[in-house]
Amino acid sequence: MFQPGSDIQRTSTLTSFLKGRGIDSYEELVRRSNEDPDWFWGQIIDHAGIRFARPYSRLRDISEGPESIRWAVGSTLNLTETCLDARIADGLGDKVAIDWVGEDGSRRRWTYSDLTAEASRVASALATRGVRPGQAVGIYMPMIPEIEAALLGIARLGAVAVPLFSGFAPHAIVSRLNDADAVAVLTADATPRRGKPVWMEATLAQALTDVPSVHTVISLRRFGDAVADPARDLDWTETVGRASPEFAAVPVSADDTFLIAYTSGTTGRPKGVVHTHLGVQAKATADFLLCLDMKRDDRHLWMTDMGWVMGPLTLLSVLLSGSTLVLAEGAPSMPGDPFRLLRLASEMEVTHLGVAPTLVRQFMTQDTESLSGYDLSSLRILASTGEPWTEDAWLWQLDHICRRRAVPLNISGGTELFGAILTSTVLHELKPGGFSAQALGVGAKVLRQDGSEAAPGEVGELVVTQPPLGLTPAIRGDRDRYLDTYWSTFPGLWRHGDWVRCDPDGTWYILGRSDDTLNIAGKRIGPPEIEAALTETGEVVDTAAIAAPDDIKGVAVVCVCVAAPNVSPDAELVNRLKDRVGEIVSKPFRPREIHFVEALPKTRSMKTMRRVVRAAFLGEDPGDLSSISNPETIQPIADLQKEKS
Repeated sequence: MFQPGSDIQRTSTLTSFLKGRGIDSYEELVRRSNEDPDWFWGQIIDHAGIRFARPYSRLRDISEGPESIRWAVGSTLNLTETCLDARIADGLGDKVAIDWVGEDGSRRRWTYSDLTAEASRVASALATRGVRPGQAVGIYMPMIPEIEAALLGIARLGAVAVPLFSGFAPHAIVSRLNDADAVAVLTADATPRRGKPVWMEATLAQALTDVPSVHTVISLRRFGDAVADPARDLDWTETVGRASPEFAAVPVSADDTFLIAYTSGTTGRPKGVVHTHLGVQAKATADFLLCLDMKRDDRHLWMTDMGWVMGPLTLLSVLLSGSTLVLAEGAPSMPGDPFRLLRLASEMEVTHLGVAPTLVRQFMTQDTESLSGYDLSSLRILASTGEPWTEDAWLWQLDHICRRRAVPLNISGGTELFGAILTSTVLHELKPGGFSAQALGVGAKVLRQDGSEAAPGEVGELVVTQPPLGLTPAIRGDRDRYLDTYWSTFPGLWRHGDWVRCDPDGTWYILGRSDDTLNIAGKRIGPPEIEAALTETGEVVDTAAIAAPDDIKGVAVVCVCVAAPNVSPDAELVNRLKDRVGEIVSKPFRPREIHFVEALPKTRSMKTMRRVVRAAFLGEDPGDLSSISNPETIQPIADLQKEKS
């Protein structure tokens, strides 16, 4: 248990928001947000100060069903009016908006005026090349200040941003740019990795041989690489640098697309999740400014990638709050600098920090002696998302990062919501690995397979019963896939795909993706319960529990693990770990096999790709692999079966 300090609670944005509306508790606000969405989202729009070029006639039109909801009917707007112009009007033009640090420790700082001017130059340069509102523009860049200007410049033009993971190979780039009908791409020649350039523009050039719609590439050349196609490829300094720093934001309809965020599925092409100018601002305000208590004086750092929704989300949250984005290029942990993220948080006086449970488990394998030299006293909020927490990792972050002062706030949602379904707040007592409440305006419930509501403490499917502002209205170009993926299991309700439970005290727990569920001899369980039993021994730092065919049970548990440093994965360890699962979880879930590898397949957001582990182990088709950050981990898992035979 952890109780946030009374001073943090008293001065929180959420406390002020509740008092200003005569509401006594967060739970009462949740109830009202679900019962009266028009009132609640109107309040969020007002709190954020969202600017409209033309006001809406009706905030919410649900006449054709929740799966076809329309927001701010008749309105036009552009999110950069609120995120940039309004901030300058507030007197923040000279405030640092982006404080960037490179892998080598180099620093650059952009003020709100600098960021606005560079975003306007991007819009001007694209418009000069014939890019029109509504057309898609890819972003394939490292995490440098220009990537933020790229996103905002595309939005300012009224075009559609298509962020791409900076580590994508050509095939993944091709599929996304073709799906979006992209006409231009903003990129960089390379990004440093451990001191050496990793060439990006060359990878993009290879991909573009199969993307005929792209007529313009603008590249920030940091390492002096030659252009691939002089007729198509332009230099950022010469093109954007010489463009006009004044470009008026182009108003677009509230239904028009701001961003297409691609997510990978088990089969078929990646899903192009659509987000709008209004939706992303409203959801970021509700989740980050209220529940995660992001304030104007904050310095926020969440090491991520623009190709994951956390990239755009962190930027927009910072701009909506008028705070400062601490932007770091490179990895959160490096050889010789295992706690790089925490070192940067100390040196750059970060107040609002994001982590992933998997990263914390990696930190736990390191000697903590150097941590005593990091001053984390400025840290107030430690936000987290990604994989479910294990109790030992949650407590480790509380002791070693939060220092029992900063508040660890756990959130979970997804790309499709541009934010959270479950959250934690500074107003609640916090339990290890739990979520203290549901997010605002989502109507979260736990359902049994027959659609009835689960009892407190009972495991079921997580659903959204009240579509929030920010929920994607579409998968690009595939209405049937959108309806089948999210709306077909429980008609009229959004099925998110997570197994959860909500305890009688109101604490929620995510137990894993429902698609990953193990059904052993008729008994169902989420992989994280088995995985937690293994990692909590301290002898395993990472693991994936999967289901494999079994002649007797039909299906048996197999675990693929990463051993802790200085632990020998011998037969004695395997038997000890098997017994541990039987004791902690249940004998029916005692693994049939436990194998060891050097690393598990991960997404850029550090989520374990269990479907890839299972497919590799069983020799099956793994489906789309474009979001994997370490493809070299697949073959060692595939080789495990060969070793058995």
